[in-house]
Amino acid sequence: MATHASVEPAAPAGAARYLPILGWLPKYKATYVSGDVIAAVTVWALLIPESMGYATVAGVPVQYGLYAAALSGVAYMIFGSSRKLFFGPDAAPAAVSAGVVVGVVGADASSAEYVSLTAVLALMVGVIFIGLGLLRMGWISKFFAEPVLAGFVFGLGWFVAISQLYKIVGITKPSGDSVRKLYDTFSQIGSWQWTTVAIGVTALVALFAMSRFVPKVPAAIVVAILAILAVDVFDLTHHGVAVVGHVPRGFHFASWSQASAHDVYLLIPGAFALMLVAFSQSVALAKTYAAQYHESLDVNQELFGYGAGNLAGGALQGYATTGSLSKSALAQEAGAKTPLTMGVTSILVILTILFLTGLFKNLPEAALGAIVIQAVSGAMRPGKLVRLWRVNREEFVLAALTTAGVLVINILPGIAIGVLASFFLLIRRLDHPHTALMGASPDRRFYVDLDAGPDVEPVPGTLIYAFGAPLIFSNEEKFSRDLLSRIESADPPPATVVIDFAAISETDTTGCDALRQAHITLAAADIRLLLARVDEDVMEYLKRDGLLTALGSDAVYPSIREAVDAAKPTPTPPAA
Repeated sequence: MATHASVEPAAPAGAARYLPILGWLPKYKATYVSGDVIAAVTVWALLIPESMGYATVAGVPVQYGLYAAALSGVAYMIFGSSRKLFFGPDAAPAAVSAGVVVGVVGADASSAEYVSLTAVLALMVGVIFIGLGLLRMGWISKFFAEPVLAGFVFGLGWFVAISQLYKIVGITKPSGDSVRKLYDTFSQIGSWQWTTVAIGVTALVALFAMSRFVPKVPAAIVVAILAILAVDVFDLTHHGVAVVGHVPRGFHFASWSQASAHDVYLLIPGAFALMLVAFSQSVALAKTYAAQYHESLDVNQELFGYGAGNLAGGALQGYATTGSLSKSALAQEAGAKTPLTMGVTSILVILTILFLTGLFKNLPEAALGAIVIQAVSGAMRPGKLVRLWRVNREEFVLAALTTAGVLVINILPGIAIGVLASFFLLIRRLDHPHTALMGASPDRRFYVDLDAGPDVEPVPGTLIYAFGAPLIFSNEEKFSRDLLSRIESADPPPATVVIDFAAISETDTTGCDALRQAHITLAAADIRLLLARVDEDVMEYLKRDGLLTALGSDAVYPSIREAVDAAKPTPTPPAA
């Protein structure tokens, strides 16, 4: 996929600025109908079994997965800015939701308190998104470092898959972290229900085979239907095969009063963690599609879209929702033309809730587990971590730590480790910036790193120094030590030092003090200090701090070439 696209468009005019649907719906063409309807039916066939499976990941009865899917997509359709992202139930928010709610009330998914708190958590996530949108805080899309996010997604994929294994083998659900669950599952091999194993393994093989060889066939619904038929025809419930059981027709809600104020208070940290996960996944997908289709994306408006989706899902007592890779990709492959695909899909989901839930009574839990495992299999591939190992071992370690946190401890600690690792990576990069000496390119048109090639030549009498980070308190010592070391190592000593400010996007009083001290030290050695390519905001800061007065009115230049031209000539050796 392409990686370059505008993601900060000019604000749409009028009401369309706040309701993006008003920007595309009036332009809707009759020729779009067939594509949107076919795509909606195709996504519906995947969404129904997946949302029921994700409900078990979230720890709630399967019907609440359908409730989560009923309105979340249409709410995002109205308020979201992406025309390609499909919003709805997904494994990541379901797994995080379970981790948060279990931490507050335990793991009894059948209790009204658990169900109501799961819905309250979705509503809280929606409110947080709306609040961030009002504050125009779309910049938090960069909150996770990419390696940390890769490690979290990889760990979460395995976390979800391991959590479904007990269904495949027909044992009691094990407890503990993922490593413990995996050990308990295989240590109980003597207790495995082999008819269930046959159902689960067959379902897995069929799902992966269909995905590989007939990708346009809705494998999830096909496998679900065949599994239901197998239970009916062979009376598998009498052979120990666990099934979903009665799925209520229509909407049946738990009492909201089961959610006490104290429990809601305890959900707050988890709600922020869940918001980070949902936002990171959604905005990453939305940006990818914006780049691929050369469309603009308003990240701040996306916050409103994600908030509306979660409020709509939570209002029907569903779990938290997010942008879904599998459903977004399927919608595009099936020929979706506009976001109206989500609206039609929502209608189909509501019709399913009202009239078709009885069909899923004999759906084997093993088949449902297989559907979830296949759905998260893409996240379980180690490709991104292998790339990090090959390219940057430091980033690989951060990704591995995040993965380990998810699998060895739990999801929320994994998120915390990821956030802390992101800050660690940021601080380390600020503290250990790239520095370089620069020289003239062979054609003398550009100034580049001296290590860029053998044809790059230093400028006689002038040392050009580049510092690749904001010059602030955390790295001023590195700046001062490295700059003076390079000057002392120069042979012959330079008459002028030019500091390239192209990457110094910010400074503070400590950074200014470092520059002032460098000026004093160089002046004592009769070396002139010049600055080149200084950002306007940084220039203003240097003026306020009085540093430009100390350096002199002729010490700052808009380009390295102009600074070099103004450099002090190399002293001429005295005649013999």
